[in-house]
Amino acid sequence: MSRDHRYDLIRSLYDRGKIVAFNDIFKYIPKTVVARDLGKKVDRFNKLISKVGGFTLDDLALIGKFCDLEDAIIFELAIKEYTNQKKNKPQNTK
Repeated sequence: MSRDHRYDLIRSLYDRGKIVAFNDIFKYIPKTVVARDLGKKVDRFNKLISKVGGFTLDDLALIGKFCDLEDAIIFELAIKEYTNQKKNKPQNTK
């Protein structure tokens, strides 16, 4: 299996400030491609993206490896996404 050429874009986009949070990656590479490469079903992968806190560190590190991003960078992107998702989570109004 050959690596998708779109992964090569991610590092330069990150370096240029176009990728500032984890989900920005999927503006440039389809989720289906990453899901397949991680060995996850697309439905499960979509749920993880909507709640990024469900990813394991191993999953994040592997995505980082696909994109030529160091662990610290991919973890930072995931933390930013987690914070954004937590901040935008609808409040329970009971």
